[in-house]
Amino acid sequence: MPEPSTPVDIIRLDHVTKRFGGITAVNDVSFGIAEGEIHAVVGENGAGKSTIMKMLAGVHRPDSGALVLRGEPVAIADPLHARRLGISIVFQELNLFPHLTVAGNIFANRETTVGPGLLNERQMAAATREVLASMGVALDPHAKVGALTVGEKQLVEIARTLQQQSDIIIMDEPNSALSAAESERLFEILRWLRDRGLTVIYVSHRLEEVFAIADRISVIRDGRYQGTWPIAETSIPDVIAQMIGRRLGETFPERTGPSADAPVALSVRGLRASERVGPIDFDVRAGEILGFAGLEGSGVHDIFHVLFGLAKPTAGQVVYKGRAIPPRSPFEAIRQGFALVPANRRDEGLMTAWSIRRNASLAVLDKLLDRLGLIDRGRERELANDYVRKLNVATDSIDKRVINLSGGNQQKVVVAKWLATGPEILILNDPTRGIDVGAKSEIYALCDELARQGLALLFTSSEIEETLGVCDRVLVLHKGRVIREFARGEATKAQVMEWVAGGVIPEVEQISAEGEDPRLETMTLTD
Repeated sequence: MPEPSTPVDIIRLDHVTKRFGGITAVNDVSFGIAEGEIHAVVGENGAGKSTIMKMLAGVHRPDSGALVLRGEPVAIADPLHARRLGISIVFQELNLFPHLTVAGNIFANRETTVGPGLLNERQMAAATREVLASMGVALDPHAKVGALTVGEKQLVEIARTLQQQSDIIIMDEPNSALSAAESERLFEILRWLRDRGLTVIYVSHRLEEVFAIADRISVIRDGRYQGTWPIAETSIPDVIAQMIGRRLGETFPERTGPSADAPVALSVRGLRASERVGPIDFDVRAGEILGFAGLEGSGVHDIFHVLFGLAKPTAGQVVYKGRAIPPRSPFEAIRQGFALVPANRRDEGLMTAWSIRRNASLAVLDKLLDRLGLIDRGRERELANDYVRKLNVATDSIDKRVINLSGGNQQKVVVAKWLATGPEILILNDPTRGIDVGAKSEIYALCDELARQGLALLFTSSEIEETLGVCDRVLVLHKGRVIREFARGEATKAQVMEWVAGGVIPEVEQISAEGEDPRLETMTLTD
């Protein structure tokens, strides 16, 4: 019987090191990606994963070591050169032109013409239709990309890489903002790409999906390579131990919840957040973490937007500090003591080109003015340094640009910005989206600490385990109404998902508490 053949590396890092100033982001890393496989690369935020991907895609060049492509050392000058070599990257923050059509984006910078200054739109649309059809995707080549869902935009990115005839596709956090159906469609397409002989390099913090989609997995920790394993020969706990250098203990902190005599911090009565959401009634006490669970479109986002003054309700009361009227704007919400950590930190939570210092102080500049009405830079620096220390933000300077931080540290800066306002009601909309297991544990602990300090927290997550593990109570929303309430420890994931789905899983009682039913694993919570 012949021995199994050794996978042939299509691309390899050979003792690669990359530094940024005094920080070594990637330290003497060597490993290979086999041709025709889905290869996952995982690690904590700041471990060096994104730097490795950007070197493979031509965004950065190694300071030492070599990249070996198809057996030959190669110096990838820039992303355009990488694409010519057959390497494309699909970033978590999609790089599309919203005002252009699907075809316009797929052929951006490679437009076909019928003469000077005249685009051959018919030919580009036909080619776009052909590549989309090969993926099993029914998108109109003439549709404006700005009107597409996040999942559809991602499919356009993948179609662009195929039209460019790339045979190595890097997916950087590809489904952190996708619905369950969009994620499953993405996985089907990635398997299809692999079966055609293409190579997919898959970067994700969601280890469950990594184990569902990848053939092999490589771990990076603190810029160093820890090893590569076939998925069938390792486990999630083993991978986590390699990622953080230890076995992860109890994920969620122990909580006793607010005291029985804790005052009601916020009371919502008869709230109609839109024509399809409401009426909603709930109370949250000081020191309580109140969770919200619901499928897309259930109304969680709508409620949060009303509470923070981003949307006007059509009816109802929001009773807070003797007032029954919800904030009329975010500025009023902040003044009243509300804060919102948004789900999309880059677009809605941060000025990514600004420093940590400027982001952390942005919402409280009026409190940092001197007698002349100018910003007191000393107090601003003191505030930023204080929160960097409290939240354990990994940085060598508060003047470092936020865009150069890892996702987990970016999220900590968002939290710092809102904690600086001194809120009494903190709204957390999917606060761990796109961050690693170590950073997640820190967010969980922070939620517990803030609640113990007396804040009232409203919490939702796309991962039901988080909502159950973090919160004292969970309200289940379905089609804009609260249909069930669970106390902490009262429900399993399967039971919550049964209510979240409106009773569409009749045999759910036979499913174990771990939720092994694959339908539960692929459902995505919150809007």
